[in-house]
Amino acid sequence: MKLLVYVPLLTPRIKYIFSFIFNDVLKTQVGFSSNLEEFKQSALPKITYANQAIGGEVFFKNADLLLGHSISPPNIKTAAFGDMIVPFAVEGSTLPFDVFAAAFYFISRYEEYLPHKQTVTGTYPVELSLQNKLKLLTIPVIDAWALILKNILLKKYPDLFFGKKQFEFVPLICMYPSNRHEKSTFIEASRNLIKKITSLIKKDVADEKAIEFQESLKEMNEVHQVKGMFFFKPPQQTDHECDGDILLPGSYLQLIKAGTNNDYRMGYAHTPGFRAGTCTPFHWYDLQLEKTTHLLIHPLTVNNLSLRLDKHLRLQDAIYQWQNLLETVKLLEGRFYMLWHQDLLKEDGKEKSAIKLYKEMLANSLSLPYDIRPK
Repeated sequence: MKLLVYVPLLTPRIKYIFSFIFNDVLKTQVGFSSNLEEFKQSALPKITYANQAIGGEVFFKNADLLLGHSISPPNIKTAAFGDMIVPFAVEGSTLPFDVFAAAFYFISRYEEYLPHKQTVTGTYPVELSLQNKLKLLTIPVIDAWALILKNILLKKYPDLFFGKKQFEFVPLICMYPSNRHEKSTFIEASRNLIKKITSLIKKDVADEKAIEFQESLKEMNEVHQVKGMFFFKPPQQTDHECDGDILLPGSYLQLIKAGTNNDYRMGYAHTPGFRAGTCTPFHWYDLQLEKTTHLLIHPLTVNNLSLRLDKHLRLQDAIYQWQNLLETVKLLEGRFYMLWHQDLLKEDGKEKSAIKLYKEMLANSLSLPYDIRPK
């Protein structure tokens, strides 16, 4: 059974964010209608996304953001919603804010296209992030809001079907070797680290799970990947290209031009959290062309560089912080992407720290009834 959405005008932005929330996050089908009579006569579960309700259906009042086709500073009013302060406040709606506009603003990284002062590496400062200002950065709010939408709809339409997602823990290692020799050396060092990690994990979790994970890591392909651990090489031979320091839209246009289909850098280099507001992979929306691209973004939650920012940060505090993020992603059945850098494989002290952190995080995941291997 499909959910029918009435919109007076179906824009590319509306189609994109509704499709992401309902198809990708909630695993249900969604369709659109701009024909009022057709919508009224439909027997499907339905909602209205417009300036006013039609009658009887679930109504969400729209802000202006998704109706536009230009990039200009929006007028953002905030409202209280539970223990959150949320953007794009509206009145007379099922929710006190336009959840779809807010979700689109975050996932498209709309604010990064607006005039702003860049960091020393030429990227967007986390301090300017609206999620950071509203204290939402440590929550994949789009996934959390989607769950609220699901509950609202099920109360009205109990027969509406929603599929099941599965939590996944996805460790990543960033590599940027400049030649074949360095690549082979790095892969061998990575194999050694994997052996150390899995041997430590065996002491803390069921042998069956540990062996299953160890075997999956051995299945390495010839490109840069391991089953259970991804290796990826940035498009340029510079560290910051691997650190989440992406510059929009240039960084992603470069990937598309190169024929790349996936990116694993959507996060902040020195701040854990959810830069795009989600723990679900999404296709990048090109705001300049107003269209959905084929580039699939895997949102990064944790970057090991956050350990370098504060030299006084204790390892156990980092583990506690990161595990809180992990628990949130588990609850929302999303993907938890954790990035490490190749230099950790070469420095003894950092390698020990990395192994200990990996041990804690992987053991935590392996103790759960989930398959953590990426599909």
